[in-house]
Amino acid sequence: MSQVFNTIIERDTYGSILYAVLGGLLLLSIYHLVLFFQNRDKSYLLYSFYTFFSFLAYIPVAEGGFLFDLSKYFNLDFRSKQFFTIIFNCLYFLFFVQFLRVKKRSKKWHNIIVYPVFILITIATVTFLILKFGISDFYFDSFKGIFPYLIAVHTIISFYILTKVKNKLKYYIIFGGIMLFICSILGERSVREFPFLNLTVRMGDFIYFAGLVVENIAFSFALGHRQRMNYHEKVAYNRNLISEMKKNEELKDKINLQHQKRLLAENDRIKYQQEISALKLSILQNQMNPHFIFNALNSIKYYILEHDTENAVNYLTKFSQIIRTILVSSTVKEFTLDQELHTIKVYVDIENLRFTKKIDFNIVIDEQINSEKIKLPPMVLQTFIENAILHGVATLDHKKITIDVLRKNQHLEIRISDNGVGRKEAAKNRSRRNNSSKSLGTKIADEMLKNYFGPESYKIKYYDLHKNDQPTGTMVVLEIPIP
Repeated sequence: MSQVFNTIIERDTYGSILYAVLGGLLLLSIYHLVLFFQNRDKSYLLYSFYTFFSFLAYIPVAEGGFLFDLSKYFNLDFRSKQFFTIIFNCLYFLFFVQFLRVKKRSKKWHNIIVYPVFILITIATVTFLILKFGISDFYFDSFKGIFPYLIAVHTIISFYILTKVKNKLKYYIIFGGIMLFICSILGERSVREFPFLNLTVRMGDFIYFAGLVVENIAFSFALGHRQRMNYHEKVAYNRNLISEMKKNEELKDKINLQHQKRLLAENDRIKYQQEISALKLSILQNQMNPHFIFNALNSIKYYILEHDTENAVNYLTKFSQIIRTILVSSTVKEFTLDQELHTIKVYVDIENLRFTKKIDFNIVIDEQINSEKIKLPPMVLQTFIENAILHGVATLDHKKITIDVLRKNQHLEIRISDNGVGRKEAAKNRSRRNNSSKSLGTKIADEMLKNYFGPESYKIKYYDLHKNDQPTGTMVVLEIPIP
């Protein structure tokens, strides 16, 4: 039976089988090369090289046709077949190491499999080149003789390592590799000529072709299995991604809701702070207004007691204007600078009624400043003018008070200067009158500015003026922001 089967292979079908197998190998090589460019997976490139070198190995056995001519043209002989057989056997190891991602599991295992393969490829290439250049055929023949034993040992070691790798695809590779290895060994001359085998060359080739078909079927199953695994991983990844996106959306909604609650709470807090500041300002204004009225009524009382009816009447006329301003200020949160300065001017006019020698009062405004657009708390400057009169110039023959309004970068400076006795002398006078406390009006003005502009947005500075080391008055500087 064996003899009949050998005869069929040798005489009838060998050529057809050879061309079919070589055509299939070339198609597999091109197909996997295309897959490599599509997926950039090196395992496809290595398998393309493996099938291509398998194709090259069996071109020299063609006995006619295009492949025979091709073999003659490139001078491919039996030694070439042996060299390409060594190379494609080595490439198979590189292929399955890459395909199974052995390096990711263990770099040590990867090196044990790969490094000997590179050594075998190097030795085969060097000895084959020595042969081709006509130097010596001893080295290549010697290496070729021991190669089946070396590759057999390496196959056993490599497949043992594969049993340790946790990858389901390894079983396809192990099965296909063992079948191909056995068929490849049986195709070798040194093996097939054993007495108990007694295989012909063509029968050995046919056995190798059969092993190659089995190996490719195994690899096709492995490829399909991996694609299925990749598909399930992709589906699971997409599900997880959708789940994470839903969680992110829910988290985003929660965060937005928390932000909205926090914003509403912050808005309420700001609103309450504004209402509290407005209430404080209103209270301070209500404190300021009686304070000023009390001082004005004292002046009217002075004229009545002096029986100076004419001045008392003039004082009351001016006083009515101030009362009207006070009534207006009690209903609003702010005055324009123009309103404030007009009120101060009326107030100084009232004060001048009780002085024989009137106060020389001047207001100087920088041309860059629009006094109708600058806002500040109502009646806030009056207390500083009152202090300048009461503690500064009241006892002097020549009384002078000046208000300078200047722009300084991003703030406004209001300078109130007098030519009074100075702060030290004024303090002594208060001490002699047993009145060492700070002016109530100044305290109220300070609180009004703090509640209107904020504690860090305004400044009140006091300066003593001197000439030849003698006090020549006081200057109060208010710094307020410009809108």
